[in-house]
Amino acid sequence: MKKCWQSIKRLYISLPLIVLLIALYYPFCANLFFSNTELLDNRALKTKPQKLTSRFSQEYTDYYNDTFAGREKLIVKYIKLRQKLKIDTGQYFYGQNGWMFYDSIKVNNGNTLLDYYGSVFFDNDELTKMKQGLEAEKTFFEGYGGKYMIVVVPNKENMYTEYMPERMQKIRQSEVSRSDAGIIWLQQNSQLNVLNLKPFLLAEKENFKYPLYYQKDTHWNAIGAYIGYQKIAEELKKTGIHADLQPLTSEMISPSGLVGQDMHPTDKDMSYAIDYQSQKTYRKTDVIPNKVIIYENDNPVHKETLLIAGDSFAGGMLPYFAKVYRRVVNVPAGVKDLGFYEDVLKKYKPDITIHELVERYFCRLVNVGKIYKKGKK
Repeated sequence: MKKCWQSIKRLYISLPLIVLLIALYYPFCANLFFSNTELLDNRALKTKPQKLTSRFSQEYTDYYNDTFAGREKLIVKYIKLRQKLKIDTGQYFYGQNGWMFYDSIKVNNGNTLLDYYGSVFFDNDELTKMKQGLEAEKTFFEGYGGKYMIVVVPNKENMYTEYMPERMQKIRQSEVSRSDAGIIWLQQNSQLNVLNLKPFLLAEKENFKYPLYYQKDTHWNAIGAYIGYQKIAEELKKTGIHADLQPLTSEMISPSGLVGQDMHPTDKDMSYAIDYQSQKTYRKTDVIPNKVIIYENDNPVHKETLLIAGDSFAGGMLPYFAKVYRRVVNVPAGVKDLGFYEDVLKKYKPDITIHELVERYFCRLVNVGKIYKKGKK
């Protein structure tokens, strides 16, 4: 009996050390048999380094931190705990009535709150640099025969300001963001075709009982994307490009099921379907995954080819374009290798290039001239 109690006592004393060792080494041991293959950070997984270089140690550390077994569950539990306690989760914060918003500066992804507060604006030197850079970009793309336009999608924080935290609403200085002011300046001081979707979306927002953006996701939903598509179609028609103009009505909208939210991985929000050209079909081909995606329509309403260089917000509009145009080519905006764009332009010969970007990326256009300073080769 005495030996039994001594064994129990030793186990009790050793228990904290055992728990610590399990916590430290379980992910490593488990990784020998299985690993996490999904992130909740809205970015690509780091891949295992294949070559032994001076950066191998850091690259392998980054890969392991992204893929260790149990990472996803650990993050979900951590976020759930913070959400139950109503603690902001770093780059995401709570608004009112169940809405969440994005403080993108925390991850160097633009600056949504600077856009929201309306207290900082571009100076004349920045605006001049932006104009010259975008004119160089326009010259580059139009040098291959098509037209060119810029489309800016509003941040969610500037679309649903009424749900922002009261403390932030109180210190907001202007409803005009620096991108709003920058777009107006470009429209007045250049020949660039710049379309700001914000005023149109704000006007349409009052016409529907459904939201245009997800409550706990950074993106617009299918309703917001369709309104954006229609406003672009109107602008295309002004430039001589054929366009299918069908204003959104409530009868066209129907709930289509719950989808996950990038700011709240354990929650889902309602998605919607738009009854638009429902009889039309198209083929989607990932020519280069996440880099060149082609939508082809064998029975299009319009014969033009569109090149859409954009971010994740463009993705919501692509199915609508694909239903009516012969071909839609989707590539990422901001690629610094002009040779990549040249290859795409030569191969697909678009009738128009649409440079789409969300509002928080507008500030990056100040330096776009660095990419296009040599112009067309």
